Amino acid sequence: MTENKIPIWRQELKSARIKEGKLPSSRWIQLCTVNNNNEPRLRTVVFRGWKTESSILVFTDQLSEKFSHLQFNSNAEVLWLFFRSKSQFRFKGKMKEVKENIKYWDSLSDSAKSTWFWPHPGKEIDHKIQQPQMISNNLNKPERFVVLEIEIYSVDLLKLVKPIHKRYVWNKEDNWKKIEIYP
Repeated sequence: MTENKIPIWRQELKSARIKEGKLPSSRWIQLCTVNNNNEPRLRTVVFRGWKTESSILVFTDQLSEKFSHLQFNSNAEVLWLFFRSKSQFRFKGKMKEVKENIKYWDSLSDSAKSTWFWPHPGKEIDHKIQQPQMISNNLNKPERFVVLEIEIYSVDLLKLVKPIHKRYVWNKEDNWKKIEIYP
């Protein structure tokens, strides 16, 4: 991550993440992309960290739909919901591939690495053939392993507090100035 100033919305996000504790679901984000028919496609992915002060990392398979969508349209939106803090973050951004990705591969557990050696994502399972098993960490990173960076340019936070919800927006072009808006 760069040494640039961390946007104030990251403090709000950090606070929400702390309230979630160590729940695995606290790292699940919903990623929406646009396919070549201009239709939105939504799926849950795992938040893998920050590349810069305002860009999110996710890992994917080069054979996945989200990677093919990137070839057509780089627009993406991420929704990150935190139940305990009743906070919903929406991030608009541009998605691109991170070419230097070996350090991310090396950070994965063996069981996580094994998923990149499975058959094509989205294809029907053929129960007549042996299914992939765990792999050794001695295997080299497959070409299919892709790291995606989502460069955020807009943040929308909805706090589901009572009696009246609160909503805030930040935009990169406005130097991440916090603006309260009607929910």
